[in-house]
Amino acid sequence: MESRSRFAVLTITLALITLCLFASNAVAYDEPKNMPEAHVGGVITDCAPCHAPDSSGQYCAMCHSPHLGPLGAAAGKGPHGLYTTTTTRCPACHEIHDAGGPGLLPGATVTASCETCHDGTGGKGVYGAIKARTGVDPQTTGGGHSVDTTSVVPGGDAASGGSATMAFGGLNGNLGCDDCHSPHDSQTVGAYPSERWRTSYPLALSNSVKTTKLLRQHPGDTTGTAVTEYGSDWCLACHKGRGATGPVHNHPVDSLATTATPFTYANIARLASDDPTSVTTTGTLAGSNRGYLIPYPRTPQQGAHAPICQQCHEDARAVGTLTNNIGDAAPFSITATDGNAPADNPRFQNFPHETQNYRLLVEANATSYYDDLCLNCHPTSQLP
Repeated sequence: MESRSRFAVLTITLALITLCLFASNAVAYDEPKNMPEAHVGGVITDCAPCHAPDSSGQYCAMCHSPHLGPLGAAAGKGPHGLYTTTTTRCPACHEIHDAGGPGLLPGATVTASCETCHDGTGGKGVYGAIKARTGVDPQTTGGGHSVDTTSVVPGGDAASGGSATMAFGGLNGNLGCDDCHSPHDSQTVGAYPSERWRTSYPLALSNSVKTTKLLRQHPGDTTGTAVTEYGSDWCLACHKGRGATGPVHNHPVDSLATTATPFTYANIARLASDDPTSVTTTGTLAGSNRGYLIPYPRTPQQGAHAPICQQCHEDARAVGTLTNNIGDAAPFSITATDGNAPADNPRFQNFPHETQNYRLLVEANATSYYDDLCLNCHPTSQLP
């Protein structure tokens, strides 16, 4: 009798496991909040509770292909794109019946649907990481890009340089996640290196990964020329009055309005090393702090190029110092995910969603910026 009881328990246990493994795709999007981001367990413990297998019987391939390869073409895409007749990526975000919101989405709004996975309550999402690590909400004491709260764009009026109201697709006509990002990876900018480290993979592997971050070529549903590369022109698509042309005077920025070949995030002039130097090479702004110091007189690589927006507005960090024409870049360090290491520089990689600094500036405090920011490019000995 005892052996029969044990057999019955075993049978029920196996049945429950089988039910979990082959659950309907209808709950594929229902990823629990605060789940650990590192893939430290097995398929049954980490994947099966939320994800049903695809047609090949593989669980993780619903969002990752090939096999979670950090350097693969699909790394980091999740269910965003790469749809074929044999994939099961659509049900990861859309429910055919009884969905939570419009568009057959799991949440009542687009933002709520995005935060089903990109959730900030545990410090793992694009919003909430800084508050989770520091206890201080950067939306009120530092800087943050508003979402679902406003349709007013600072510097959105090209003629006056003042604010302008835009018609966005978010809640009540306000700016929403998909005004900047294309959740289906449709008409996105060219892939570029990124600093953010959100997974458990060694940084050495993720450093060379390029991503579009699903950034739209027409952010804010703006019309006109598509922005194919992430740089000043991408920001200026909405902040039209912040450019270097027009009746309002702004700090010059490199854009298609000023040159046929503007610098972009993936290609700027940066110091050749972290050691004190006046030599520059061209390369990405990501992965070092060398691109935030511009020697003066300008180097041949910098030439007549102006800075791009992101050389002043990026994640909070210490960039180093500029003395005459010698730049001494501060060491770049990201050793842990999502700001878990306070000594990292930059500690958080959440731009432009939130930052500890005033107006999303690289060097500032929560309420203002100092001359130190200007002196990164304009040493006192070279001022007229």
